[in-house]
Amino acid sequence: MTMYRSRAEGGVDGAVLPRRPPVDAFLEAKLHWPRERDGWVDRARLLDAFDASTRRPVSLVAAPAGYGKTTLAAQWLAHRRGERIAAWVSLDAADNDPGRLWTHIVTALERAGSPLASDAGAHVSGRSSDLADGVLPQLVNAMAAAPTDVVLILDDFHYLQSAACREQVMFLIENLPDRGHLVILSRSDPGLRLGRLRASGMLGEIRAEQLRFTASEAGALMTAEQVHLSEPGLAALVDRTEGWPAGVYLASLSLSGRPDPDELVRNGAGNDRFVTSYFSEEVLSQHSEQLRDFIITMSVLDRFCAPLCDAVAEGTGSAQLLAELEAGNLFLVPLDGEGRWFRFHHLFAAVARSELDVRHGDLVPLLHERAARWYRANGHVDEAIIHLRSAGQRREAAELVAANWMTFVDAGRAPTVAAWLQSLGRDGDDFVPAEAVTAAWMAAVFGDEAGLARHVHSLEGYAEHGPLPDGSHSVGSALSLIETVFGYGGPLSMRAAAERAVATETDGLTPFYAMAHMGFGHAAFISGELNRAVEHLEKVRMSEASPDIIKVMALSLYSLAEGELGRLERSRELAESALEIVESNQLQVMPQAAAAFAALGQVQAAFGKVDDAMDTLEQGLAIRRRYPIGFWGPLHHVMVMARVAVQAERVPLAQELLSDLAARMSRFPDGMSTMRARQAAIEAALREQLAAQAPEEELTTRELDILQLLQGSLSIREIGDELRLSPNTVKSHAKALYRKLGAHSRDEAVATARRNQLI
Repeated sequence: MTMYRSRAEGGVDGAVLPRRPPVDAFLEAKLHWPRERDGWVDRARLLDAFDASTRRPVSLVAAPAGYGKTTLAAQWLAHRRGERIAAWVSLDAADNDPGRLWTHIVTALERAGSPLASDAGAHVSGRSSDLADGVLPQLVNAMAAAPTDVVLILDDFHYLQSAACREQVMFLIENLPDRGHLVILSRSDPGLRLGRLRASGMLGEIRAEQLRFTASEAGALMTAEQVHLSEPGLAALVDRTEGWPAGVYLASLSLSGRPDPDELVRNGAGNDRFVTSYFSEEVLSQHSEQLRDFIITMSVLDRFCAPLCDAVAEGTGSAQLLAELEAGNLFLVPLDGEGRWFRFHHLFAAVARSELDVRHGDLVPLLHERAARWYRANGHVDEAIIHLRSAGQRREAAELVAANWMTFVDAGRAPTVAAWLQSLGRDGDDFVPAEAVTAAWMAAVFGDEAGLARHVHSLEGYAEHGPLPDGSHSVGSALSLIETVFGYGGPLSMRAAAERAVATETDGLTPFYAMAHMGFGHAAFISGELNRAVEHLEKVRMSEASPDIIKVMALSLYSLAEGELGRLERSRELAESALEIVESNQLQVMPQAAAAFAALGQVQAAFGKVDDAMDTLEQGLAIRRRYPIGFWGPLHHVMVMARVAVQAERVPLAQELLSDLAARMSRFPDGMSTMRARQAAIEAALREQLAAQAPEEELTTRELDILQLLQGSLSIREIGDELRLSPNTVKSHAKALYRKLGAHSRDEAVATARRNQLI
C-alpha cells in the first residue's frame, strides 16, 4: 500500500503533515449533466411542467428507464433555469456511503457557485447526527446565502438504498431555505416521506404518464430521423409503444430508410419488438462486425473510456469506435466535459448485456477479470473490486479489499470498506486470513468489540501467515497492532501487544511501524514511563508513512507527556501540530481527532488561559459525544477536562467529570496505578479548593436540616411543618445559613452548599 505524504506541508521541526490520497476517481464524471443534442425533441409542455414543479421546494421526476427523465432535466437547465445556480450529481450504488454522498453534493454546490464554509468537509461522515449538526446546516445556510435561487439535481436516485442516506436527504428537504430547490430523478419512488410532502404542498411531481410522447412529439422525432409515417401509422406507433420515448426512438431508427414504414408499424408487436428488432436488425446486422462485438463486449461495464475498452477487448482502436457510436447517436451518454468517460443508455446496455449472455456467456467472467485488472492498475479500487466479484474471483476481491482498506478509512470512507466486506459474503470453504484481519480492523474502528472477538477467534492458528496485502508483517502482527492501537483488552494487554508489534513491524516506510510505536508510546504514557513514551512517539512524529489519525493521536499523547515533564513550550508545539493535521485534513469526523483538543486544552490551561482551555476541551468533547467509540480517548479527555475544570473553579463540572472518570477507570483493575495517581491528584486539588471555599462558621444541625429541605419546592411554612418549627423560626435559621454561606437567595444558598459538598 502506498501512502502519500508531502514534506512541503511542514510540521514540528520538519515533521511531515500527512495528506490523504484521492479515493474517488470518477468525481468529475458525476457532476456534469448531459450536453444538449441536435436530435432532442422540443417538449415545451414538459418544460412548462418542470417550471411549475420547481416553484415547490422539491420536484420528483419518476418513471422507468427510457422515459427521458435525465434528458428533460438537461433540457430545462439549458433553456429554462434562468439565473438559478444549478448543481448536478449522478448517483450510483457507492453513494450509499454517506461520506461519499455528501462530499459529492458539497463539491457540486461549490462548483456551481454556492460554496459552504471552509470546514464543511470536516462534518461529512457516516453518522446522521453529525451530518445533522454539521454539514447539512451549512449546506442549507449556503443555499440561503446564495445571490439567486439554487437548484440541486440528484439523478438516478433509485440507487440510494441506504436508510441513513435517505433520512439525511429528508433532513435537507425539511430544512430547505426559500431559495433552495431539490430535483430528484428516479426510476421508482425514492423512499422519502412523499405523503407528508404532498400534504404540505412541498412536492411537485412529473410521472411516466406525462413523460410519454404525444403524437406530435413522436412525429417530430420521426421527421428528425427522416421517417415519413402517415397519421394512422404514427397513431399506431404511439399506441403500440404507449408513448414510451425509448421505444419511439428505437422504432425511428429501425424504420429509417424503409420503403414502407407504415407496414412495419402495422406488423409490430409492441415495445419489446422495437428494442430487440432495432438492436438485432440495425445495430448488430447493419454495422461492422468490429462495432457489433464492441457494443456487446462493453456492456459488462457501467462506464468506460477508450483505454479501458482496449484492455477489456485486448485490442486497440476503441477511441475510434466510441467516436463512431457518439456520432451515430447510438445511445452513448457522455459522463464528463472532456469526452473521456461514457456509458450506454441503461436500456440499451441491458439489451446488449442480454445479447452478450446469449452469444458469449462463457466469456463474461473473463471480461470482468480484464476490467478489474485495468481498474486496479489505474487506481480505481472500488470498480476493481466490483468486477472481481462479478468474475467470480472472490479471493482476489478479498485480498484487494485487504490491501486498500487503510487508504479508504484514512480518507473517512470506512463505510465503503464495510460495504466491500459485506458484499463479499461468507465462504467457509475459502477462508482468506487477510479478509478476516481487515474485518477485525473494521470492527475495532466501529467499536464492535464482540465482532472483533469473533474475527480474532477465526484467526487462531494463522499467526505466522503473512505478509498481508496491506503491508503488515503477519496476521499475528496485525492483531497485535489492533490490540495496542485500540486497547480493548486493557493496559497490560496493550503493552504486551505493543512490544510484539514493535518487534515485527520494523520497516519505517510502512504505516504499521508508526502504529506500533504509537501503541507503545501510549502504553508507556499510561504506565507513567514518560521519557520512554516520548522516545516512541517521536518515531511516529518523524514517520512519513503514518496515517493521519495515528499521527494526530501520537502528537497529542506526546504533548500530554511533555506537559507532565514540565516542558510546556514543546507541549504547545506538539498540540498545535496535532490540531493542524486535524483541520487541514478535515478529520473532525473521526473520534480520535478529539485527542488534539485535549492536548491543546491542557497546554492552554498550563499557560493560564483557563477559559480558552475550557472552550477547546468543549469542542473536543462534542466530537467524543458524536462518536461514543473507544475507551482510552474518552478517558484521557475526561481526565484532562476534570483537571482544567478544577483549575477554572468550575466545581460542579469537575465533580461530574470525576464521577465519570471513576466509572471509566473501574473497567480495568490492573495496570492502572499511574492513571489512578493522576485521578487522585485531581481529586486532591478539588478537595483543597473546596476547603478554601468552605464557610468559616460551621452550620448547625438545624441549619443543615433546613438547607436539605430548601433544595425542594417546599414553602417556608411547609418546611416548618416538616420540622415542627414555626415559620418565623425557619426564617431565622435560613437567614443565618445564608450569612454563613455568603448567599443572598435560596437558590444561591443551595448552589453554594452543593459546591462545598454540604448537601
